[in-house]
Amino acid sequence: MAKKAVRASLSAKLRPVVQILFLFFFLSIFLKLSYPLRDHIGENFFFNLDPLIVLALALSGSAILMTLFASVITVIASVVFGRVFCGWLCPLGSIYDLFAHILPKRKTQPAEGKGPYKNYKYYLLAFILASAVFGFSAALFFDPLVFLYRIFTFNVFPSVVLLINITMDIIRPLALKMGMMNLYMFSLEQPVFNVFGFVNLVLFLAVVGLIVVERRFWCRNLCPLGAMLSLMSRFSLWGRHVSSDCIHCSKCTRECPMNSIAEGHEDTSMRECIQCQRCETVCPTNAITFGFGSPTEQRFEVNPSRRSIIFSAVGGIVTALSAGTSRATKTTSETLLRPPGSLEEKDFLDACLRCGECMKVCPTNALQPAKLEAGIEGMFTPKLTPRVGGCEEQCNLCGQVCPTGAIRKLPVEEKQYAVIGNATIDRKLCIAWEQLKVCLICDEVCPFDAIEFKMVKDEKGTLQRPFVTEDKCVGCGQCEFGCPVKGEAAIRVLPVNEVRKNDGSYITERVKQLREVNDEGVEFYDEYEEESGTSGGAKPSMPWEQQGSDDGGDLPPGFVE
Repeated sequence: MAKKAVRASLSAKLRPVVQILFLFFFLSIFLKLSYPLRDHIGENFFFNLDPLIVLALALSGSAILMTLFASVITVIASVVFGRVFCGWLCPLGSIYDLFAHILPKRKTQPAEGKGPYKNYKYYLLAFILASAVFGFSAALFFDPLVFLYRIFTFNVFPSVVLLINITMDIIRPLALKMGMMNLYMFSLEQPVFNVFGFVNLVLFLAVVGLIVVERRFWCRNLCPLGAMLSLMSRFSLWGRHVSSDCIHCSKCTRECPMNSIAEGHEDTSMRECIQCQRCETVCPTNAITFGFGSPTEQRFEVNPSRRSIIFSAVGGIVTALSAGTSRATKTTSETLLRPPGSLEEKDFLDACLRCGECMKVCPTNALQPAKLEAGIEGMFTPKLTPRVGGCEEQCNLCGQVCPTGAIRKLPVEEKQYAVIGNATIDRKLCIAWEQLKVCLICDEVCPFDAIEFKMVKDEKGTLQRPFVTEDKCVGCGQCEFGCPVKGEAAIRVLPVNEVRKNDGSYITERVKQLREVNDEGVEFYDEYEEESGTSGGAKPSMPWEQQGSDDGGDLPPGFVE
């Protein structure tokens, strides 16, 4: 008896330690996803253990990376030991257990071994797999690991950075008085995501808030990965044993977070058991043990309705077709910009996990979650938003961290040739075109020398005006980000002339030759003479040169020597 008590005590202590270690491992991996990326080994560790991701990608027709086949470890562990991943390794499950100590619990729980929502996760799994066959990646919205990465990217990380910056603003005067200049100057770049980041937060709060209905409500009733692992765990070799010493005190059933112990306290649903072994710990007579060879008569299952599974699968097919993301249809906005190196749109949507890693690592916060620009299936996929930030010339981190290759791992040199769009100038908003003022910012910030200024003579006067050299422009968006016009920029990047390849090089000799050509001064461009078929003539004087020398001779109005 004493030996059993010691074993139960060790088991009770070991599992929380393992959970904390893997949760900290998850957090450390997440924090390493930042610029500059010094070491990105292991950033996809948890994704590689997720068999639902592999199956969803395979059914949707995406190429399967060999690294993702590490999920076979999870499959084998589930067949042998049951749902150990859910109870010991899953970071979302660990966070759920932490919230269980904070949020209030319902005083009444479902009857032993039962629950009105227990089979919903199987219906959701059928919906996901059926929709994947027809090109709708629903798994990537509901997979717990992908969902958790999005939560930390869109919500947790920006909130932590905001708190740190607020704290620094409070202690900054004290640091200045104490001469601690490094502390005084310390500040973190604040990431900001669009409204879909808030939508993701609402979903997470709803998932966590359901704990007041049932403990681990998500894990019990909704998690599609849990449903997949539970099917593998039905005949696991490792299980719960109950001896004749059981006094039917019901302590084990009250302690079980998954409600996997049936009425009578002896039978166990191995589909639901996450091997937490809490029941063994609280048993006053040491009647409960865990080991190999659990007798089949001590197992029970509540099987889902076949009719409901069929209806769920049909619903998945209808959703895929109606969403406009099946093999036959495609919806893409005319303003949607993908990160450089993205696969062709259909393959990109199939392969992208919507995990948010590329958005987390983007140094300019330019990558934002897409809304409905690419249809329902495109939600949470990355899009480049130049008004928020431009794509850095020397950065290729989004491709380096992408776990599925939806964004190719391009070398920095080749990434600079990946055209995602072209800049276009709205002359009605442009300061140089509309207001006849000198503005050279778009040319100054362009890293590819794709903005060329020409002397233009029109009805408003004569001044240098910007033009875009399309063959040089790659659509990085630095010009749109730097445009001083308030609100919508006068120069915008659109997915015009974008080049997306699933393989092969983006570098072309023609573009290389164009980039080697240096500017040879300002060209004169006369709109009137061009229309009449004549050109040439002396360079006209600038508007301020015709106003006299009161304001400094050749300087623009408002400038003095």
